[in-house]
Amino acid sequence: MSFTCAIVTPSDAVLDTAATYASFEAWDGQQGVATGASAFLTKLGTGVVTVQAEGGATRVFVLDGGFAQMDGTRLTLLTEKAMDGTGIDMTAAERELADANAKAVGPGERAMTLEERAGVERAQRLARAKISAAQLARK
Repeated sequence: MSFTCAIVTPSDAVLDTAATYASFEAWDGQQGVATGASAFLTKLGTGVVTVQAEGGATRVFVLDGGFAQMDGTRLTLLTEKAMDGTGIDMTAAERELADANAKAVGPGERAMTLEERAGVERAQRLARAKISAAQLARK
């Protein structure tokens, strides 16, 4: 028994497959969906999405916000940008994390505003998610 899992951006249908399980980062923590899940609508966070396709193959993506909707037998993850874990450059992602960490702790001429701090934290989450997705996709 399965459900359909779709990842959609404004310009592309990134994934549309039969799945037995999907896990994604919601705004309030990790959320998992299995066949027979109740209907819901939730805001996505920045993080890794794993989709266990029918037949056993696992697909890994990074999403940076958006919405998730489970409606009957279809899970739709709507986001501005989705990155396939197999296409992520691990070295570049590690460099992004190092740069974001340096901004978080580096001396500045002035204290960061809350908005600037939120941007740095988002960059850290996104870089960590890319690293995790790249590692998972290589397994």
